[in-house]
Amino acid sequence: MTDIEQLYKDCYQRMLTVARRMLNNDDEASDTVSDVFARLADGSLTLPEERPENYLMVTVRNLCLDRIHRMTIRERVERRLTLSQPSLVSVESDQIKAKEMIDYAERTFPKLTWQVFQLRFDEGLQYREIAERLGFSEVTVYRHLTVALQKLKEKYNPTRR
Repeated sequence: MTDIEQLYKDCYQRMLTVARRMLNNDDEASDTVSDVFARLADGSLTLPEERPENYLMVTVRNLCLDRIHRMTIRERVERRLTLSQPSLVSVESDQIKAKEMIDYAERTFPKLTWQVFQLRFDEGLQYREIAERLGFSEVTVYRHLTVALQKLKEKYNPTRR
């Protein structure tokens, strides 16, 4: 058994668990973990000699973050607020619900909350970057996002709290 095969055997499930939690999508999680091992196999990823398992976990986390940053605001909202079983709902229906949520947010959120929400989910800015851009603290950014997500959950997913 090669080193890569042994790492796959030892680390795959933990890496997949991390990716599933971050991406909320089994297929994308599996693809992300597979990408890590494909990079190992083709030589574009080199492992350190000490603690290669930790390096793999950090790599899968970083790839998940890259995928999240490439998502549109609608995709992010849809992932955060799972409305129903994905196997039972068509993609078109999900897109309509996501658009409805965004429209609701834009209509009902206070101006500053909507602005923070857009900067976070549409532009993918970190709390610190949003705070710097708008001239207030990261805690204020957090509070606005908490209010925004809570309102969306109350409106579109009232049984999950």
